[in-house]
Parts: sequence; C-alpha cells; structure tokens
Amino acid sequence: MGKVIHGLDMFHIAKLTSDSRDAEPVYATPEPVPGAVNVSVNPQTESNTFYADNGAYAVLNSMGDIEVTIGVADLPLSLQKEIFGHQEENGVQFASINDNISEIALGFRSKVSTGGYRYYWFLKGKPQLVPIEGQTDEANANPQTANLTIRFMPLEYNGRWKAQAEDGTEFTQGNKWFDQVVYKGAVFAGV
Repeated sequence: MGKVIHGLDMFHIAKLTSDSRDAEPVYATPEPVPGAVNVSVNPQTESNTFYADNGAYAVLNSMGDIEVTIGVADLPLSLQKEIFGHQEENGVQFASINDNISEIALGFRSKVSTGGYRYYWFLKGKPQLVPIEGQTDEANANPQTANLTIRFMPLEYNGRWKAQAEDGTEFTQGNKWFDQVVYKGAVFAGV
C-alpha cells in the first residue's frame, strides 16, 4: 500500500542572520506560528530539450526561485514586526519604505497515512508584505486567513533550499525537528 500525505501543522519561522559560502548559516531560534491552514510550494523551473543524433539527447533543467505561500489563522503583529522590520510607537505598529525585511526559514509537518509525519524546512526566503483581505459577516461568521508569500532560494553555504525527513527507521528525531533549522544532517549527530 502506498503512502498518502495529509494534514498540516507546526508552522515555524526562524530568521536567517548570516549565510555565506565560507561559513555555516546562522539562524535564530525557530518560533511557532499557530493556526496552520494551508501551504503551497511552487518551484520555478525551466526545462530545455537538447537535440542531437536526430532526436532528444538530453533534458537540461534550471531552477529559479521557489514560491511558497502559507495560510494561517493569523500572523501575529509581534511576528510581523520581527520579519518585516516594522517600527512600533506607543503600541502602534508602522510599516514604511524604510523597513528591513528579514530572510527567514519556514518549517512545518504533514501526516503520513502509514503513520508518523513528514517534516520540512525551507531554508532561505524573503517574505512579501501580507495582503489584507476581509469581508463583512453575514448570517454566519466567515473567518479570513492571513496569506504570507515567501520566495526561497538556495543557501550560499551549500546550495540547499529544502530539507525533508519522514518518521521511520532511519529518521527518529521528529521530536527535535523544530528545535533548530535543519540545513545539514549533522545537526542531529550525537542526539
């Protein structure tokens, strides 16, 4: 029987404070984002077929950015302030042209029909400002979600853009997945 992935929870965001070819990336401690509703991952790839010997000889792929959109029940103002660099005065948060938007990592998990979870970390992305949408309540209250779009790219350090693992015989550290951003398998060494 095959596996089916379903469900979604445990959104986490961590600021990426440093990434270079010469040194390992540095992330802040991941923060939970409650109220996971949905996620959409859309890698921008392009394929070109190279022809030789009177036929298709090779398919060459190139990767652009990876667009990830998450829907959450709410994106707390404290988290918006942290990732978008908003300024606060007397409890009022202001967005401005001078905001310094942080690069972030995004983690979450989904259930696997055969048991356990599949875990994900997207490693280096730049979020776009959160659109505001709403509608009036009618006979029934209709909740609105906050949708955050993040454009991910590979790390300069090792060229990786995503980490994923699944509960099973080889990976048994799901309870520690969100303790730190997983950009290499050695983060679990000695655990």
